[in-house]
Amino acid sequence: MLFIGAFCGAITVALLAGYARKGDPIAAANRADKKPDIAETKTIAEEGFIFGLPIVMNYAVMYEYAVDRNSGQFKAPFNEIMNEARVFTYKDTAIITPNSDTPYSFLWMDLRAEPMVYRFPPSRGTATTR
Repeated sequence: MLFIGAFCGAITVALLAGYARKGDPIAAANRADKKPDIAETKTIAEEGFIFGLPIVMNYAVMYEYAVDRNSGQFKAPFNEIMNEARVFTYKDTAIITPNSDTPYSFLWMDLRAEPMVYRFPPSRGTATTR
């Protein structure tokens, strides 16, 4: 939990560093002649939480699904498609509420080096156009 808290804090700082509209509390707090008051500090913290939490939660799911092979939730490494033949149960906890009647396919793509192209053959019931 300490790691997630530190990561959330780092993301919050990164998100708020470039956020400066005229008249908003963050821009006011950045002025050299004024320290933020408690209301401005509260607003900055709320916005950091709102914009930072989804990123942190997505990272936690990615870590369990594609990085930590010892996780009970591991699906496949980066850039490899994994088709789940079973439906999810209460034991699948990486995503809070997955559908229990839907088969899933997973793919975490690492696009840092270059884009990736995946080609899929047409499946039954889909029209092909040329």
